[in-house]
Amino acid sequence: MEWSDYIVQAAQHSKNSAGHWFRYLRKDIDKCGTLFSEREIEALYHNEALTPFQRVSLKAAFEDGSPTRQHIINLNRKVDLDKIAKLRAKYESIDA
Repeated sequence: MEWSDYIVQAAQHSKNSAGHWFRYLRKDIDKCGTLFSEREIEALYHNEALTPFQRVSLKAAFEDGSPTRQHIINLNRKVDLDKIAKLRAKYESIDA
């Protein structure tokens, strides 16, 4: 199976869930940077099997430094609980 076929199949499986779609994209980004050439990404962008949201997020996922790419890369990473506790304490003191 070609990677572009995998993405189309993933798009169909996750049509109603942005979270699942982003997790599929994360697998592709994590494998070895990017597995697609610019030409392949453009071909996927114009594929009718993808929803408009999937097309736009696919293109953004493979752009270095885009917020979408950063969000996808950070999925399922371990959270630093100390930082969360400090933020919670900071905002609780503001509300008081």
